[in-house]
Amino acid sequence: MTVKWVLALAASGLLQASDAELHRAFLGKEVTLRIDMPGTQHGVDLHLDRDDPMDWKQYSQRIKNFGVSIPKGRTARVTSLVVKKDVIEMQFDGGGFGTFGDDTSTTVSTYVPKSSRETSLERARNRETDPGKRRRLDMELRHEQDLRHREEMRLRAISEPANAMKRQEVMEKRLRGGSRFNLRNLSTTADVTSNQVKDWLKDFVDFGGPPPVISQQQKKQSQGAALRRGMPMDEVLETLGEGKLLSEAVGADGILTQQWEFVKGERTYSVTVVEGLLVRYTMKAR
Repeated sequence: MTVKWVLALAASGLLQASDAELHRAFLGKEVTLRIDMPGTQHGVDLHLDRDDPMDWKQYSQRIKNFGVSIPKGRTARVTSLVVKKDVIEMQFDGGGFGTFGDDTSTTVSTYVPKSSRETSLERARNRETDPGKRRRLDMELRHEQDLRHREEMRLRAISEPANAMKRQEVMEKRLRGGSRFNLRNLSTTADVTSNQVKDWLKDFVDFGGPPPVISQQQKKQSQGAALRRGMPMDEVLETLGEGKLLSEAVGADGILTQQWEFVKGERTYSVTVVEGLLVRYTMKAR
């Protein structure tokens, strides 16, 4: 939505004056994220009726489940601003994978429907009263059912590689799909100003101005390799060099998990990789 459309909607009464001001202030602007943003349309919820608006447990779970789509320190663009009765959604780089129209399924169907032949035999068998003819129909029906069941078994046998590819595809889309902040539990959004929104988000979003203060610990961490959750394995190898595969296992759901160790300079990295994507890492001095 362009500024011209925002002004036109405001003039027509479809947008409140505060909505138009928020759209002019934020829409299309670039910001810098101060936390990792989860790769989901649910984004990050901030409950403004609480002393600490961030639910850190929920945030951590979303990072764990969906990976990081916009890493801390990365610049993103405000692509949409949705103002509802008691919620303001600020969406970045598309708003997060999983919105209407996104294919979030991570499995390939192995269901085989009944053939027209099997359906016809069932109907004929139910109508038939002659015992001999009914037995022959039962034999033909079992044959058709066996064909269908064998095809389902064949599809299940070859589905796991396809499922793994589908999971990888969905994860990659999540890592490119953007994210959002949801400012929840507002008493009203009618009189909210852009400065209020900036104040609510100041710990999580840099809207410009003086750079944030970086602690010595953050500076020390930044000297290490630039790893992030959701990083593909080929980028991990490019960043850390050759590593040692300590173990790997395939779970009951067919998901491959690997444990790697890398030595780079004065640091040792322990890395957990799931389906080719980094999900957890630790770093320690040698």
